[in-house]
Amino acid sequence: MNIDAIYWMGAAFAFVFGAVVGSFLNVVIYRVPAGLSVVSPPSRCPVCESQIRWYDNIPIISWALLLRGKCRDCGTPIPARYALVEALTGVLTAALWFKVAHPFFTSVEVFTQTPAINYLLPFGLYFFFLCLMVVITFVDLDHTIIPHKFTLPGMAVGVAVPFLFNWLLEPGALADFWPKVTVFESVVGLIAGGLAVIVIFYAYFALRGIAGIGGGDVTLMAVVGAWLGWPALIFVFFAASMQGTLAAVAAMIFGGSSLLRDHGELLADEEEQELREEAAERFEADTVAELEEPSEPAVESPDTESPAADEPAEDEPAEDEATDEDQTASPMAVPFGPFIALAAVEHFFIGDLLPSALSMSYLYEFGHW
Repeated sequence: MNIDAIYWMGAAFAFVFGAVVGSFLNVVIYRVPAGLSVVSPPSRCPVCESQIRWYDNIPIISWALLLRGKCRDCGTPIPARYALVEALTGVLTAALWFKVAHPFFTSVEVFTQTPAINYLLPFGLYFFFLCLMVVITFVDLDHTIIPHKFTLPGMAVGVAVPFLFNWLLEPGALADFWPKVTVFESVVGLIAGGLAVIVIFYAYFALRGIAGIGGGDVTLMAVVGAWLGWPALIFVFFAASMQGTLAAVAAMIFGGSSLLRDHGELLADEEEQELREEAAERFEADTVAELEEPSEPAVESPDTESPAADEPAEDEPAEDEATDEDQTASPMAVPFGPFIALAAVEHFFIGDLLPSALSMSYLYEFGHW
């Protein structure tokens, strides 16, 4: 038995599995905030309404090689973010496999004597956590909201994880796993994570008179605390703040929030009915405008001339002015949720490699599995 071959085959399978799930996460990211079903209707092109063929739904490969980023039938561009989410989920899943499975694949003896549940259970649970972070990141980037449909189940599962490990795994099964989160640390992390953001919210509001952080960030920090324990919250908060500040500065330099949010291309999973309605409204407006245009040049006369015609059209660009104001009012404003998720993933994967003063790893020594 070649234990190394099995280990690397597991990593390859983890990447493929993650990429396939990432394709589904793309659907979740778009449809759940819109109140749409993630099952029906099947994915289709929003322009020509052609249903996506199965071989055009192969993660990463279809977008990059078969379709070359365009609809097969009408040539409508398909955003690269679809392939990005698939690749990101695949990489995170493979990294999770390396993290969880490595202690059990050091030798043939260890592998054969280890129950598969010892690495498959933590792999499955933390895979859910990573998928949750991916979905929340891109939903918050798109809509600047974090739906409770994501965070509330995340809290429940996060608190249940230590119970499941205690119940289903033999003592010492996760001796080499990090972070070692106890039931106490998980529950306190959930409460402390939410309360910390609430305190920041009211403090910022008292100083500035505006809400500097959203309610979704409260529940997201509670999710992170439940999964990683309260010792992780210090690192997550400061790492998220620093990385968020850097992104905000970059967004300001490169033109407002356009650095983080991409609305320039159509998404292949957009609801086709919504697009048809928008197209119909535009067509109707254009038709009415054409009918109202005079077929011959109008002749000005004192009887038909309107006083408003000679006045500067000061009110006409009001809509455009409002749009410009919205786009430039707060160039430093970026959603905080993606950076909380990023810091949480960083702490999960590399926290044990950082100095204990940064990762707060020494605080986990107060509890055991």
